[in-house]
Amino acid sequence: MEQELRAVLIGKQYSGKTSVINTILETSETETKGSTDEHVKREGFIDGRKVSLVETPGWWKTFNPSDVSNISKQQLVRRISLISPGPHAVLIVIRADSQFTEPDWRFLEKYVEMLGLNVWTHTIVIFTRGDLIKREDIEQHIQEDGSALKRLIEKCENKYHVFNNSNHHNRNQVKALLIKIEQIVGKNNGGHIEADMVKVNEVNEQWEQIKTRASFRKSRVQKERSTVQEKAYVRRLEEIRIVLFGWVFGGKSSAGNTILNRDEFAIGGQTTEGKRGFGYEDGRKMAVLDTPGWWKYFASEFNPDFIGSAMLKSVSECKKFPHAMLLVIPADTSFREEQLKIIEQNMSILGDDVWRHTIVLFTWGDKFQDISIEQHIESEGEALQWLIEKCRNRYHVFDNTDKKNRDQVSELLQKIDEMAAENSLFRLNTKNCDEKSHQRNDKQEDLNMEIRLKDVCHFLDEEFKRKAVEITKKIEKLSTDIMKESINLKKWASMEIQPEFQNEPPDSQNELTGPPQQDNIPEPVRTLLEKEFSRWETIIIDGVQESLKDIKSSFELSHAEKMRQSRNAVKRWLQNCYHYLGHTIVKIQAPKSLIKSQ
Repeated sequence: MEQELRAVLIGKQYSGKTSVINTILETSETETKGSTDEHVKREGFIDGRKVSLVETPGWWKTFNPSDVSNISKQQLVRRISLISPGPHAVLIVIRADSQFTEPDWRFLEKYVEMLGLNVWTHTIVIFTRGDLIKREDIEQHIQEDGSALKRLIEKCENKYHVFNNSNHHNRNQVKALLIKIEQIVGKNNGGHIEADMVKVNEVNEQWEQIKTRASFRKSRVQKERSTVQEKAYVRRLEEIRIVLFGWVFGGKSSAGNTILNRDEFAIGGQTTEGKRGFGYEDGRKMAVLDTPGWWKYFASEFNPDFIGSAMLKSVSECKKFPHAMLLVIPADTSFREEQLKIIEQNMSILGDDVWRHTIVLFTWGDKFQDISIEQHIESEGEALQWLIEKCRNRYHVFDNTDKKNRDQVSELLQKIDEMAAENSLFRLNTKNCDEKSHQRNDKQEDLNMEIRLKDVCHFLDEEFKRKAVEITKKIEKLSTDIMKESINLKKWASMEIQPEFQNEPPDSQNELTGPPQQDNIPEPVRTLLEKEFSRWETIIIDGVQESLKDIKSSFELSHAEKMRQSRNAVKRWLQNCYHYLGHTIVKIQAPKSLIKSQ
């Protein structure tokens, strides 16, 4: 019998990895929640040759790989280890009908190299949904100078393949792919990607420990809740008042919409002050307040002033104080010591008592399909675990893509009932607020605390504006590429899509002693800036892409209406970015007395 062919499939969620395996093996499996090892590793015979395929976990947002959650990295290692002694080929799966952007490339390059630096000699790009786009268009995208897709294909030594997964009976496309894999095997003298067994064994051991601790945490939380559930049932709140807090683009508005079961808060829009929404659930009135988000990576002193004032105003001006603070945290990204400290800094404005009334709400729970939230908490490390303990083990998970799932909302309200039964109503009292939040024995020194205003004011404003211009240009190009078949490009190009603002970022050069020097940027600041804007760029580009694809595919809209909605969608996603930057730049230039005194 001929040598077995082994391959692993890597790609975003819903890129078509499962469909590729179905096409190759002539099966009809579907993507399922709670995937087990037997689901992700599948085998078959093609023309007498055994073929083994492993599907790796998909990612959602293409952040910096350092922002990928620990459990996602562990699952990647575990999945790769299932195909022994190692894969001959890595199949990178990309939808042919989606734009492959610069953030996609930056993420994918580092993510794939987690398998080893020699991985590219074993790699083929698979374009799925080849029936929805002309092959000539794919070729054109690949050959476009400087494009992210061209760099990816070149990195893979120009190895790619187009699949039509809707036609499983076309075996020629499968045979052609196997020939390309055989060529990889031949070029590498029959070699395969070697798994680091020390790392694999370590990850598997960690995984068993994580499962044990996660089970214990879940049991402990259930036991703690049972002690107050009867009291909560008796004192069931007739009205529930909720305030949403968290970092910008963390899913607060989506969570508010899920709670209210309607699109009350604009996704990706400008949030500069608290916005209220009202609704009913289980016969009870609900009041939900969405607040502006803070930076994920920059300390609270760099926040635009409107964030802190909006938080205080949102709570202090309420006729009745809230029953629950929901601290919104995305479930699919890393959570490190720096995030914990930043959260404490921002929440401290409400006083120490706020933690007795806080529930951690994990958003984007649909992106973790095969693990529990307890496993994520235990895997992510001490910082997240400490935060959960700080909130007295109160946490919840939302799938914001499934607003029809009202059970997740009912369970959240029940947890709020239990918290209200256990505590008195929240009262705003900042007199005893601990200015030195986070009084623990820290193993990692807080980089943000080392950054003084005098060190950053000479370059941070210019870097902010430069990044904003980069994002705007990428959005303009992406918009043109997506909408080119649906609207008049000349008219589109002539339309101004940059948002208009009352407070434009000022020309800081008049305020500073000299132009910023890139070489003088402190490395901690440069790192934080890149991480912050990597998040923003990814979320904004993905948001624009999804919005424009929906507009483009609409048969009910005229060309003129598509133009109008497209322009508004782009402006909506950009305006939050520009507004935050404008207010941040004003703030970091303003305190000259502070700068002189340092």
